Amino acid sequence: MNVAILSHEYPPYIFGGQGTFAHALAHGLIREGITVQVITGIPKSPNAIGAWQSEQTFEDGIKIARLPYLNVPLRFTNFQLLNMKKISQIAQDGKIDIIHGQSCCTYPAIKHLKKIAPVLVTFHTSPLMEKTAAVRAVFRGGSLRDFYTFLAGYPVWHQIYLKELVHSNRAVSVSRALQSELIKEMGVLYENKIQSIHNGVNLDFLDQEYDQVNPEICESDNVILFAGRLFWRKGALSIVKMAHLLQKQKSNLKIIVHGTGPLYDAMQKSIQTLGLTNIALRGFTTRKQLIQSLKLCKYVAIPSLYEACPMILLESMCLGKIPLMLNLPFSLELTENGKYGLFADDIEGLVDKIVASGRHEANQSSKIKAFARRTYDLRVIIHEYIKTYEELTAYS
Repeated sequence: MNVAILSHEYPPYIFGGQGTFAHALAHGLIREGITVQVITGIPKSPNAIGAWQSEQTFEDGIKIARLPYLNVPLRFTNFQLLNMKKISQIAQDGKIDIIHGQSCCTYPAIKHLKKIAPVLVTFHTSPLMEKTAAVRAVFRGGSLRDFYTFLAGYPVWHQIYLKELVHSNRAVSVSRALQSELIKEMGVLYENKIQSIHNGVNLDFLDQEYDQVNPEICESDNVILFAGRLFWRKGALSIVKMAHLLQKQKSNLKIIVHGTGPLYDAMQKSIQTLGLTNIALRGFTTRKQLIQSLKLCKYVAIPSLYEACPMILLESMCLGKIPLMLNLPFSLELTENGKYGLFADDIEGLVDKIVASGRHEANQSSKIKAFARRTYDLRVIIHEYIKTYEELTAYS
């Protein structure tokens, strides 16, 4: 079977989780004997249009076509519109059996691609849930970027998702919670078209990265890690609140924050105003630096008000780290109804549980690790996708 993976982002050019997903998917499929063609982008400055060149490479057994596009907002649309003919030609010449696109990166190209091969689209978020979070953010310390990206931009996001759902042969959501939200937003007409397949973790890659960390770095019971874009719905301001509450309780726990975003300056200002000494903002960091902090921490805080299937949660649990989360549909689904981790209805309740956890959660880490590796092993997820591919090709 010959599969084309369509994603405007792919290492080393990554803006969010879709690039990481596409990379894991490609390597997982290759390992199962599937031929893979990645069609992705190279973000370019408008000033260098005359020097734009496409790249064709062969990495780890994967054919990769990198096509230049404008590195400005609506990157996913720029990528498609500037390379529509090339994308179709690569799929045509490669005798592709299945085209696997990503949400927001497949329409309008899907109108041409579905004439070449069946198209499956994986949906990674819900425009309506993003909009809802943006509305709440406006009056709770959110940034202007929260507003114009997810609230003002909602009609565009919604239409793109709807068109991808309409034109695709099959749609996949990365969690059951997301599946439910998409059906609610797009209509029950598509209930039977959307199936749920969780994201997966390449355990071989993850263990290799972890083992390469300086052996002098050891896990500390007093370290909490937060890693993600510093948007309001990701709980960026809640992390500062958590640090404040921990310091008031004279806890020895310290928080390390990896990531940047529109709330970085506001967080830095709050830290200084409150005189917090138990939280460090690392800003944008490399993958190697993130893995070092993962090895150092005991807890990983994911205080998001909305997620679909965050990779930082899956990877950290596969390493035996204890997730700290709010009681929400996605968090309960991904942890077997809250069995694996610490959960509360608000940050105050979560802090109380963290402080008390050392006395009650001695064996939690090993149980979390076993559960996550059993449930989110990439091999299991890849087999689910291959089964779906086979179903689609059988009817094409």
